[in-house]
Amino acid sequence: MVWQAVGAIAGGLLANSAAKKQAKAQDAATRLQMQGYTDARPYIQDMYKKGQDALNNQLNTGYYGGPSYAGLNNMQTGAIDQQYNFGQNAFGMGSQLMHQGQNYGQNYQNLFNQAGQDQIGNAVNYANANSQPLIDAALRDSTRNLQENTLTSIGLGASGSGNTNSSRAGVAEAIAGRDYADRAADTSAGIRDRLAKDYLTQSQNQFANQMNANQGLGNAFNTGFGMGNTATANMINAGGMYQKDLQNQYTDAQTRFEGERDFASNALGDYNAQILGRAPQTPGTVKANFVDPTAAAMSGAMSGFGFGGKFGPQLSNMFSGFGGGASPVPQMQYINAPAYQGMGYTSGR
Repeated sequence: MVWQAVGAIAGGLLANSAAKKQAKAQDAATRLQMQGYTDARPYIQDMYKKGQDALNNQLNTGYYGGPSYAGLNNMQTGAIDQQYNFGQNAFGMGSQLMHQGQNYGQNYQNLFNQAGQDQIGNAVNYANANSQPLIDAALRDSTRNLQENTLTSIGLGASGSGNTNSSRAGVAEAIAGRDYADRAADTSAGIRDRLAKDYLTQSQNQFANQMNANQGLGNAFNTGFGMGNTATANMINAGGMYQKDLQNQYTDAQTRFEGERDFASNALGDYNAQILGRAPQTPGTVKANFVDPTAAAMSGAMSGFGFGGKFGPQLSNMFSGFGGGASPVPQMQYINAPAYQGMGYTSGR
């Protein structure tokens, strides 16, 4: 029984000591594992606090509430209105010019038809139709001289000589009439030729004037057409400026609406990403220390108790041979250790 007690005491003490060393070694390894997190913890806590303060200040301040869009000023709106009004007036004038010159194509057709006519024949017809009054005027003195002087002198001469109906008097009158007819033919030809040339010259001048005038109508039409397009572009441009300004207002209102709606969410997201998300969340892999010196002592004592009971006498005899006799039987010792309380062993006596 004595050797059993000795084995229990020795086994309990040795197991308790080994368990304490194991527990200390595991605690030291855990401290080294956690050292980075432990060293950074004060700074992390300070970052959390300041980040939380900044977040609260950001949320309390709220989304920017001041002006965010610079609209058109009075100078711009005035210029835009003037551009639109000018375009509107110019469009009316351009439309009027196009209306006035819209027949220039038909006029060109008429002029083309005139250019294909027989202008020489027209000139001759004009000369024949308008030459007689001029011929009569040109032959007025010759006719008067023939009738009042030449024929009268021939008649008086024949009457004075008693040869009124003589052939000589008739020949003289015929010669006088032929001279008058030749002069009349030459005069008529000259007048008709001059009239024909005048007609051609006038016709050409008139045709050129009509072409120039019609070209002017064409230019007026094209000018009106260009003014209409330019005026329309001015009005569209002015309207586009107002439309762009209105669209910018809508975009600004949408931006402000979405900014106010998402401000808190974005702030929280930024806080989580920039503050919480960047800090260590865990100290690493930490193993729990399940080593219990008390339980180890009890286990060692039980093993020692069994060992002492089985091998105690042999150990005694073995050591007695070296010491010259048998060792005195150890006296029963009362154990007063917390490890044995509640385990069925006697504590004290």
